[in-house]
Amino acid sequence: MARPRLIGATAIAIAVTVSSCVISLTTPGDTAAESVQAPRDDLHEQRVMQSAFCAGCHPAIYAEHSQNTHGRAFTDEEVRLATGRFDHSDCIRCHTPRPVFETGIGMNPMRRHHGLEEGNTCMTCHWTPDYDYGSFHGGAQCKDAFDPRVGQVDACASCHRNHGTPYQWELAPTGKQSDRSCMTCHMPLVTRPVAVGQPPTKVRSHEFPGCRSETQLRRAYRYGARIDGNEVVVTVKNKGAGHNFPTELKQRSVESLIVVRDRLGEEVARSRMVFRDPYKRPYGLTLPVNTQIPAGETREHRVPLTVADGTVDTELHFKLYYPIEDHHPDLARRLEARRLVFSDITPSEEQVIEEPAVQVVVPESIPVEIASPANLVDYARPPIGTVELDIPEGDGPDDIRRLIELFQFPVPEGSRLARERLAAIGGPAIPALVEAMGSWDNKTWKQAMKVLGMIGAPARPAVIDALRSDQLYVRLHARELIPEMSWGDDRASMLAAMREGLSSTHPLDRSGAAIALGLLHDRSAADTLRSLLGDSDPDVVRAAALALGQLGDVAAVEGIERAIPRMLYDEIRRDLAEAAAMLGSTTGIPILLDGLDHRDDLIREDFFESLFAVTGVHLGYDPMMPRDERLEAISRLKGWWAADGNPDALRRPPRPDPQTHARAWHLVQNLGGQRDGGEKDALVAMGDDAVPALVIGLKYPAGFDTKRALICECLGIIASPEAAPALSAALRDPVLAVTAWACWALERIRDPATSDAVRRYQDRLLSLASAGRIPAQVGPVDRLLMQAARTQLFLGERSASQDLIPLLLSDDEYTRRMTIDALQTEFGETKGYDPDGDEDERRRAAARWSQ
Repeated sequence: MARPRLIGATAIAIAVTVSSCVISLTTPGDTAAESVQAPRDDLHEQRVMQSAFCAGCHPAIYAEHSQNTHGRAFTDEEVRLATGRFDHSDCIRCHTPRPVFETGIGMNPMRRHHGLEEGNTCMTCHWTPDYDYGSFHGGAQCKDAFDPRVGQVDACASCHRNHGTPYQWELAPTGKQSDRSCMTCHMPLVTRPVAVGQPPTKVRSHEFPGCRSETQLRRAYRYGARIDGNEVVVTVKNKGAGHNFPTELKQRSVESLIVVRDRLGEEVARSRMVFRDPYKRPYGLTLPVNTQIPAGETREHRVPLTVADGTVDTELHFKLYYPIEDHHPDLARRLEARRLVFSDITPSEEQVIEEPAVQVVVPESIPVEIASPANLVDYARPPIGTVELDIPEGDGPDDIRRLIELFQFPVPEGSRLARERLAAIGGPAIPALVEAMGSWDNKTWKQAMKVLGMIGAPARPAVIDALRSDQLYVRLHARELIPEMSWGDDRASMLAAMREGLSSTHPLDRSGAAIALGLLHDRSAADTLRSLLGDSDPDVVRAAALALGQLGDVAAVEGIERAIPRMLYDEIRRDLAEAAAMLGSTTGIPILLDGLDHRDDLIREDFFESLFAVTGVHLGYDPMMPRDERLEAISRLKGWWAADGNPDALRRPPRPDPQTHARAWHLVQNLGGQRDGGEKDALVAMGDDAVPALVIGLKYPAGFDTKRALICECLGIIASPEAAPALSAALRDPVLAVTAWACWALERIRDPATSDAVRRYQDRLLSLASAGRIPAQVGPVDRLLMQAARTQLFLGERSASQDLIPLLLSDDEYTRRMTIDALQTEFGETKGYDPDGDEDERRRAAARWSQ
């Protein structure tokens, strides 16, 4: 479940020969990679796949693409916030996709492992099958080098159907029914040269305006406000969008606000109507009511006037995050405002109806946007409707089909009940579940995989056969499932079928088979895997190298080292460096060290995770620390490597088997939920095997404070040094309830390299305490300060005793007890101090500690 390795796209300098429209590129040094020394031909196809290759002939389009939501699909901060930094879902598939025409138009794309900073590249949408891009140079070749289906709605649906927009378009009178496509509104025609040196003509804009464009928003609706008898009536019509208004993301909302005042200006009524696709509850048989406005439809907001004379203020707000206050400078926009005056009306006796206000209670009052808008349902409780779900009880084909359809239904409890029913049906459900692994919908194929795993041995032959399916997605998802299943007598036939994928013509088959065979420890595949180190597809080379690293195939070191300079992409070079280190080669360690100062925080994080995986050394480095502190830590790491860097300093990463990791991750996902299913005790019982999943869980957004605190508690009980860097980073958490548990966990692990992080946390507590800004719900301030000083003391900072001694006089009994416990543990005596003694006795004993 870990996020893919994220290493930035190499910067590219472009020189353009205008007359021939042929691009020559050179690759300067990058913070994460050495200069490429391989012949140009080895790198040409990789360069062609980068959007920057197209920039030489199409600079205007490239400039637009670089700043639109597709070009920023990976780097956009809102996306990172809403997806848990791409760690906890399949969102990465559409934010760094391989070409949609490679994986199938209308299907959820498969993610790529290289060039991630480019988000959606030109080739994501324009690539065509069976074209030799190794000999592509542009110019006249462009006429047949790209897929003509690029403008079809089905192509856009490959990603956007996840949010329902193409389905809305199908029903829209201003969408499919009026022969408008996505491009009509989002890629309007503009007049300019299609390429450098050519005359102006009509071409498609690549700005892709959406809800962040006020101009685009105003095209979507018509707004009206009037007095009708003794009512005020506001109308909002979706007149222009070819889909619902608003559409796509669940944190978007359109809100009508009506405020009625009497003739003296006193407010007498307030009503709000919200149009949105609500957040889903993670529990219960409940279905949120969608209040988006379908295309062509109008919604009326009526409020009775209960006074004879006065004024009405009406406003229409568009919000990027819901709920957020109306006038937030960045996340809300007031689209309309009207003032209506009324007099001499007969007051209405009707009651003013307003949608219940959503009271957002974020952890410790941190900002909503920090807590993550995509997960507000976990701490905001907007009212939702209920739905009666019919869970079929039979085991016939129709019952099985209906149960599988529930996987796509937005009611998690319904999916759980469907899984259990299908697992109970067993054998008769297996063919339909295998077919469901080929669904476009990620919820469906993931749930189908879970059920096949639950069925176990009876499903094994069908899963083996799925490796030879004529459907790409069935094959790929079978390969993902297999390492998480037990195989017994079927293992030999399964491995034979799996190895067939290494010689497939489809690169995703080759890479998927390679990763699976590495996880399955199939040493008989080593020879073929070594040959894939020369593959033309970077993702295949990466997969082969990592698999060989898993297998411990030392004979592959030379091939991996030769492959590194053949790879243009830093992501691939990073993974090859890690694979080589797993086999005892130090060749790639400088690449990993240089990547620790990458400009992108996610990419820095993954460089560090690779370095720590193969060395177990962190020396206080944190990818998110301020750059001056980060550079100091990098200097320490480079100094350590210069002095001690040799094969003996490397290690094989301590990783659990896939089945164990999958179980641990399932427990982490459920940890801290409304139902206590014993997840915490189960994770602690797993010990070190649970640590990788728990560390990933710490990347949940700050709003998941209960989960994150429980994760820190689990890690503290397990006390594995592998968790030390992640817990050090957790000391920067905006929620102090989380940092307190992280500090406690670090005390139990006692890694001296975490001392600087604890000191910074201690300074933060002192600063907040002096300003009176420590929330009361966190507990007594003295307890927080005691824990920080106590941890410092056990990390070897004996001067921390001077921070503990004043706390012997704390009014909090628990603080006194834990303070003297720490001093006695460290110095072997109490000096007569009794935490339960009277105040005068405690003062005299504290004075002896101060001497």
